[in-house]
Amino acid sequence: MKWIKNLTCAAIAAAALTAFLGAGTTSATQLCATTGTGPECAGAAGKFEYSGPIEGTSTNATLATNLFNLKCEDSAATINASSSTGAPILGEVTALSFTKCHSELGVECTVTVKNLPYSASFEGKTLTVTDSVGAGAKVVCGTTLSCEFLTKSARLTITNGEPTVAAAREVPLSYENGAICPSTATWSATYSILSPTGLTNL
Repeated sequence: MKWIKNLTCAAIAAAALTAFLGAGTTSATQLCATTGTGPECAGAAGKFEYSGPIEGTSTNATLATNLFNLKCEDSAATINASSSTGAPILGEVTALSFTKCHSELGVECTVTVKNLPYSASFEGKTLTVTDSVGAGAKVVCGTTLSCEFLTKSARLTITNGEPTVAAAREVPLSYENGAICPSTATWSATYSILSPTGLTNL
């Protein structure tokens, strides 16, 4: 029976050591691009480590509420990545805009972005945008909607391709500030990366 007890203790110790080592060896995320200025990225021939501004555009940014849905045909975002490699890579959303916005009823809307800049981080295939006050915008659609929509954390899924895209899917928004606010609201958008060319997230 003693050997069973020793074997059990050894198994527990091995499991604890594995968990400890695993927690300390998180694989780093790496940004690579054809216009990068760093060393060549391993496993991405012709691409180099990249840090700096990343610009993306969306033609399907949507605010879905219980009152009606709002779509913006043109949204642009700029994120400044502070490094090419990290676990995570830290950065900042320095610019965000929404134009050509209208409700599904055809009412023109104005969207004014609030509280820039926002903190950003790349980890694996996830881009997380955070702000202690709230990232978001004030939306005014005629006399049917006038409300400020914010979130303290939004996650976007990154998919490498030509171009690489970052997609937000039904991000819950708060809607506490405004004269006419809905009871529910979510934000969705898919941003295609235009600059730098050939950006991939490894």
